[in-house]
Amino acid sequence: MSKISKAKNIMMKGVKFRYYFYFFLLFIALFFYVLGTYTTKALIDAINLEPYENMDILEKLFFDAFGGYELLTSNTWIFSIIILVFAVLSEGLNAYRFIYRAYTSTMMGQNLQNALFYKVERLSYSTIKSMKNGDILQTCTRDEDVFRRFLTDHMYSIFYSIFIVLLSLIILFISSWQIALVTMALMPIMFVYSFFLIKEVRRRYRKTDDSEGEMTSKVEENLAAVRIVKAFNNEAYEIKDFDRYIADYKKKFLHWRKMSAFFFASSDIFIFGQILLTTVVGFYFAYQHAIDPTIGITVGTMVIAFNFADLIVWPIRDLATILSNVARAYAAVERINLILDEPMEDIYSGEKPEIKGAIEFNNVSFSFPDDPVKHALDNISLKIEPGQTVAIMGKTGSGKSTLAYLLNRLYDYTSGEIKIDGHDIRTIQKAWLRKNIALILQEPFLFSKTVRENLIIGKKDATEEDIRRATKISQIHSSIKKFEKGYDTPVGERGTTLSGGQKQRVAIARSLILNSPVLIFDDSLSAVDTETDYNIRQELKNRDTKSTTLIITHRIATAKDADLIIVLNNGRIEAIGKHEDLVNKEGMYQRIYKIQTKME
Repeated sequence: MSKISKAKNIMMKGVKFRYYFYFFLLFIALFFYVLGTYTTKALIDAINLEPYENMDILEKLFFDAFGGYELLTSNTWIFSIIILVFAVLSEGLNAYRFIYRAYTSTMMGQNLQNALFYKVERLSYSTIKSMKNGDILQTCTRDEDVFRRFLTDHMYSIFYSIFIVLLSLIILFISSWQIALVTMALMPIMFVYSFFLIKEVRRRYRKTDDSEGEMTSKVEENLAAVRIVKAFNNEAYEIKDFDRYIADYKKKFLHWRKMSAFFFASSDIFIFGQILLTTVVGFYFAYQHAIDPTIGITVGTMVIAFNFADLIVWPIRDLATILSNVARAYAAVERINLILDEPMEDIYSGEKPEIKGAIEFNNVSFSFPDDPVKHALDNISLKIEPGQTVAIMGKTGSGKSTLAYLLNRLYDYTSGEIKIDGHDIRTIQKAWLRKNIALILQEPFLFSKTVRENLIIGKKDATEEDIRRATKISQIHSSIKKFEKGYDTPVGERGTTLSGGQKQRVAIARSLILNSPVLIFDDSLSAVDTETDYNIRQELKNRDTKSTTLIITHRIATAKDADLIIVLNNGRIEAIGKHEDLVNKEGMYQRIYKIQTKME
């Protein structure tokens, strides 16, 4: 399957008949339009009483179809009705096909965007992390739009040009092969000229487009970092720096527009030259016919030659421009296929055993895909009993979060074995595993929804009692009740209406609602004060349902009450034990304890 056909088939799902039926509507509409134009020739020849026997076969068929030569030449008012009917049919079909095209194009875009979004949602965590967010967004929006427009607007324009040119030339060749050749004399030259010149226009446009993208990224970056800009009084610098992006865009935009203006102006020379040539030669042939009716062309033929020349030259120029966009569409579909060709994460295959929370690491090692030589975790072995609270400490980059990600199977370990309740986690269905292991991240993400909607994301059927119980444990219930709309308060984009501590506590409550047998706090108590931290941990201990709890933290105060403390250093376990054991043992834990004790 070719690269284009793969994405095309996705777009065509459920709309293939509509897509191809549009081309039929286009042809019929153009047929009536050209026939209406051709009626002008018959009208002029009827007024001039051109002999029936001197007419071409197409004109004879026309007269015969609408009542005969005698009737039409003696009642020329009939032509106005014929022209009006053809015009109504053509314009009526045009209006319908434009609405039809809009609906078809929308459905095609919806199909591909749904497929892309579904694929992105089903990609593995490691795959998503290896991609740039900006590239994914551009593929799902701009590249989708470019490819959709190519299949609809541009393909329709290509067939419009082909239909109108073929119909016009066929009629002209039947009427007079000499005038038909004259009408297309300059067209091959104009097509080649346009095709090659437009490539330079496209090259400059791409540079302009890239510059605009950089300018947009600069705006997005400043909006995301508005607090930093304000806090460091950096507005003047950012405005000055933005001027550089504007200047670059202005330079490239003018460079592109100058070439574009030159292309259209210079190609107009061919267009009007062709129309002029057709008109002059047409007058000459018509003059010859006036002198000798057996040679030359009728005035009616001269008129439609002029009209058809106008119908032919503009589409041919547009066709060269459209064909130059093929490269752009091909580049867009290549980026689309980068997502479509990625294998989806299998989250539904595997066992669904009962999980109580017994965790065991046996000689586990892990390296990130982009650095396979260096071990992020090296030969980790540990055992956690169901219901235990385990604190994990270590320097930044020591592998604390990585350990949690392996347990949740966001990454798969390189070697060794991880078991939960005696089952190798690789044999457990990922969806089931993640349902039973609630991971609360250091930087919680809240959607632009209400507090309640954010809380029940993982459990849509959560009762009011479930929600209240979870928010009370996470010490956020009283804060929510103070909001004007309570649990129905919108949290804003990325939770911007809440403080850092409030967002973390909402995220904790969101995970607690799941009532998972394993809880992992990935430094997710860092934004709350020590007292709130303590209260949350005490509430967790007092819960009716005991969970195996892993707390990744930098605070001794958070770690000291844990049943087990694991100290990581450069991906290895440096020490493991209880607070009383580790604080009296020389090592990293003791040093952290002494530093934090002095600070207090």
